[in-house]
Amino acid sequence: MNLAREVLRSEEEIAQRITQLGRQITSDLEGKELAVLGVLKGSFVFVADLIRSIRLPLQVGFLEITHSQKSDYLTEILFYSSFRVEGTNLLIVEDILDTGITLAYLQEQLAARGPRSIRICTFLDKPDRRKVDIQPDYVGFPVPNLHVVGYGLDYEGRFRNLPYLGYVQ
Repeated sequence: MNLAREVLRSEEEIAQRITQLGRQITSDLEGKELAVLGVLKGSFVFVADLIRSIRLPLQVGFLEITHSQKSDYLTEILFYSSFRVEGTNLLIVEDILDTGITLAYLQEQLAARGPRSIRICTFLDKPDRRKVDIQPDYVGFPVPNLHVVGYGLDYEGRFRNLPYLGYVQ
């Protein structure tokens, strides 16, 4: 797999957009405490930068989800961080929103834990691939239907450390 020469989003564009997202989240939740829940592994870089742009008291946790080999529709939460969800203003942070199946499942599971509110922030969005009706509250960038890498996203475990977004061919 070769990394394409074309950069989809530069390091500077990413930094600027994350600052804008942080300001918007801060404005939308002014005066409230936030619980940020990052979905591993692809979101870890985005979460780290995003929380530094949010000017609210917050807690941070991470979870990992696995996909069943038998069906796209069966997923399982592998790890759940130990912070309290009940009564919080929860922000689920995802690296990429594609079919929406995983995020819809996660949203349903977390809603059962009694948060005050749930919002979704995705770094990248592929709305044309949606299989379930789920819309993010905050979007970093829409992306074409390519295998995007960099800024935490990988291909076979590689390319997560790129400071920009590219794609593999």
